Amino acid sequence: MSFDVNPGIVTSFIGPNGSGKTTTMRLILGLSGPTSGKVTVGGRRYRDLPAPLREVGALIDAKAVHPSRTAHHYLLALALSNAIAASRVDEVLGLVGMEGVAGKRVGGFSLGMSQRLGIAGTLLGGDRVSGSALGGASVGNATTYSWPGPDRHRWCVRARPVSR
Repeated sequence: MSFDVNPGIVTSFIGPNGSGKTTTMRLILGLSGPTSGKVTVGGRRYRDLPAPLREVGALIDAKAVHPSRTAHHYLLALALSNAIAASRVDEVLGLVGMEGVAGKRVGGFSLGMSQRLGIAGTLLGGDRVSGSALGGASVGNATTYSWPGPDRHRWCVRARPVSR
């Protein structure tokens, strides 16, 4: 499989259970190894990127956050551990319409709110590649995120195969 993901666009792999979405993300992130070929991001393996979160934002499991952390502190820990300015946390919370719940503990978030927080995490590093692997049960909710706000943000997520 070969495909391009353009910087600045949130991209998701959408498909039924067992179709390889999470496996593809795990391969990109170096959490699993390919049986043949290689996986690169900008021509480099993920583990060789000098500041991975500044180049690739990834979301595999939106609920994989300690439930006692607040949305703000979860993102702040990600930012500071990756040499990203703390001010970026408020920016991405605003981008996903979560500034009003920044001080709330994530354990009480719905799946949709958790997904928005996860997307905020993928956006921390700025205008580079962001992606997620979403299962069949979430397809309706994942294809387009839309919520009220000053700019009525709308996320269209897609994967564009280049060749097979």
